Amino acid sequence: MSAEKNILRQQIRLKRSQMPSELRNLKNQQIFENLIHHPAVRNADVLLAYASCGNEPDTWQLIRWALEQKIPLALPKCEQNRQMKFFLISRLEDLQAGTHDIPEPVTNQKAVITEKTVCLVPGLAFTRDGIRLGQGGGYYDRFPKNYPELYTIGIGYDFMLLDSLPCEAHDCQMNEIITDTTEVTHEV
Repeated sequence: MSAEKNILRQQIRLKRSQMPSELRNLKNQQIFENLIHHPAVRNADVLLAYASCGNEPDTWQLIRWALEQKIPLALPKCEQNRQMKFFLISRLEDLQAGTHDIPEPVTNQKAVITEKTVCLVPGLAFTRDGIRLGQGGGYYDRFPKNYPELYTIGIGYDFMLLDSLPCEAHDCQMNEIITDTTEVTHEV
């Protein structure tokens, strides 16, 4: 199954890299609009975001918006054993290059997770029933399983929403998927 997942990862990465920048900007703006108008995001007691890199759907506009809106915002810090913890930030300067050169918090105030906490989850592909294909490190498979009350929203471009994906027992299922054209909610 991992060979099948790796082939899909390569295909999606290639498709993302070939997207013209004007189209990417348009899609990123629509994802941002869909997220900031989402009731769970607007009412989150803590928003767990991530620092997008490369040609991932952009999260930086959302991060700046959350900081301006004074919505408690936390980003992940990768730790040993492929675990991650989320730490609150109050400004962009609270971030510095961390694991894989991905910006991570330099703060040490851990986010408190409740049933009103929303976690935005990166992925390479998703299905309408919430199955996610990640980068392969398992960070976002392990973290949500420790917090069943957490509301997870997978973020992707419309072409990253597929009919089916190979799924293993350890793969975490999203509560909802938001793309530039679609919002898909289901019960996990």
